[in-house]
Amino acid sequence: MLPFERLVVAYLAFFALAAPFAHVERTRRTRTALAAACLALAVYGASRLLPIAVRLWLPFLYIPVGYWIPVPLVPSQRGGAFEAWLIRTDGALRGAFDAMPRWFAYSAEIGYLFCFPLIPIGFAIAWTAGSKVEVARFWTAALSAAYACYVTLPWLVSRPPRLIDRDRVIAAPTAVSRANVFVLGRVSHHLNTFPSGHVAVSVAVAIAAGRVVPLAGVMLGVIAVGVALGAVAGRYHFAVDALLGVGLGVIVSAG
Repeated sequence: MLPFERLVVAYLAFFALAAPFAHVERTRRTRTALAAACLALAVYGASRLLPIAVRLWLPFLYIPVGYWIPVPLVPSQRGGAFEAWLIRTDGALRGAFDAMPRWFAYSAEIGYLFCFPLIPIGFAIAWTAGSKVEVARFWTAALSAAYACYVTLPWLVSRPPRLIDRDRVIAAPTAVSRANVFVLGRVSHHLNTFPSGHVAVSVAVAIAAGRVVPLAGVMLGVIAVGVALGAVAGRYHFAVDALLGVGLGVIVSAG
């Protein structure tokens, strides 16, 4: 098995074992445990039966699988102690973002929109300019960053600040914010990942792609900074989410 395949199997096995202890209905616990176990077996089977050229494309499925598998284990209650802590922390950290000039905040939101194509762009760089080992290393970094953010979802429950303070956000929507909300409305579960998965993965992808093509890594790094700024400026994430996401992306890509 490739390192990223072992990571995916371990992540799914964790939820297969942890699901029975989640604070949700038994049906949801049982279904999640069975789904995670079956998916772990499927990933293991793919690692044994499929050629490596095919397996290097499968993480495009493993990321959304990892994103959605914890969702049934999230309690329906919102606004708990963890969310309250995020709100208090955000009040202390986001002063600089509130002082942004309007044009800069608008540009930052454009940067956040790029979090969605960043993975395919980074993969294309690794695939065309790197070896299969480098492509596998790229996926290990991206999946490590993503799963480290997704795994906390059932236990550190919070909503994105846009949904908590909806009146303030909707007061002055822009074309870019409408585009971001449109995309998120179709691909997101509307829960806050801690740290920010978008930021962590963007940073990890930029660093991993930079190991193959340094100039491309610099360009993607600039976009990743835009993702982090836009995540806070557009209130898609709390400031602490974005800051920890940057740190996590750097750490998982350091190896």
